[in-house]
Amino acid sequence: MHIPSKRVHNEMKAEDGSLWYVPANGGKELALLIKMPTNSIKALISGCSMSLTFGKHDRILCRGVKIQDIPDSSVSISGVQKVLEEHYALIRALKEITLPIFLFNEMDVCLAWTNAKLTSDSNKSLDSIGQPQELYVGQFTDEASHALDCFDFSLDKTRIFQGAHTIPILEIIPTLEEWRVVKNIFIGNHEHHTIDIDEKNEGEIFERIIWATLESVFPLTLYKCPQVKIGKKTRELTDVFSYYTYGSFFIEAKDLSVINAGYSRDIVRCTAGIQKQVKRAICQLIGASKAFLRGETIFDGEGHELSIERNPPPHCIILITELMHYGDWKNIEIELINAMQETGALFHLLDLRELITILKGCSGKAERLDYHLIKRCEMFVKTKSIFIRSRPKSSLHK
Repeated sequence: MHIPSKRVHNEMKAEDGSLWYVPANGGKELALLIKMPTNSIKALISGCSMSLTFGKHDRILCRGVKIQDIPDSSVSISGVQKVLEEHYALIRALKEITLPIFLFNEMDVCLAWTNAKLTSDSNKSLDSIGQPQELYVGQFTDEASHALDCFDFSLDKTRIFQGAHTIPILEIIPTLEEWRVVKNIFIGNHEHHTIDIDEKNEGEIFERIIWATLESVFPLTLYKCPQVKIGKKTRELTDVFSYYTYGSFFIEAKDLSVINAGYSRDIVRCTAGIQKQVKRAICQLIGASKAFLRGETIFDGEGHELSIERNPPPHCIILITELMHYGDWKNIEIELINAMQETGALFHLLDLRELITILKGCSGKAERLDYHLIKRCEMFVKTKSIFIRSRPKSSLHK
């Protein structure tokens, strides 16, 4: 287990995804830290391939990682390396050949790690990158941004950046030991949940992750799998439910199986699978919001009735692990609009990355989450597009 330094931790919180070559244990060892989507972590521990990439534009070094979690659409995470400590750590890693890799998810929580051997011509790698003191150190300038554009374009020619051109790319495919899964336990006022990313019940683990992300905002009013009584029958209301004085939040979690189904599905099948689950979640949330607005009795997991203010329209959130830009989402967008017209509730389609970005801007306050979701819904109604990304006002650059 590796605990990032304060600097790296702050950068990790500000980035959707990145990687850091850093000293560990007081400089006695090294470590590679990678922040990536949860689905990519599941694919890696299931055996999909990854490679480490490097490119240099003048003195500016860019580094990245490619994960082949979908056969025809790999995930690429990249950034500019601009800290002297990381330059020395990288050069040392190329000389020593081995180092551990730690995987962090959208919550900045370490979910797995392994030891890696950098199988490559070390002399060629060192000559390509150069000496640490010769590499750029400083802020993310316009020149650094241009270097990163050139690096990303060189890795994938379908990504077009103004003024970008190809630069030489060094790619290292590490040999990995078996992944070790880190058991994380999150403790709340009413419940506690353990997250093991390799568990077979992936939907249950995703629900626990969502619960853990919201626990700081709703320490006393957060419930996993609450029940609703309709007539004489009691059934599950939604996957995760929370509320405060002026608003309520229903979340249906839909996770695309990787541990059980593998990572061999192409982008078309993955997108179709996600869209099918989203449509199902919309139907479930329509029923849940109608029951809520009718005033049906709601209980927590232990059978205690919850006293909830019903007047404000609830937020109905379909939460998926990752929102892909591939494919036609127009029917989904129409169904979300229709659901709002039918129920009067506010409907949202988010992935885990977007939810956590919003939560980071809320400072633990439920009213800010309420406000941000309302403004985001207004943007969705205006644009009729689900592809909306929030950005922290004071985010750090890559």
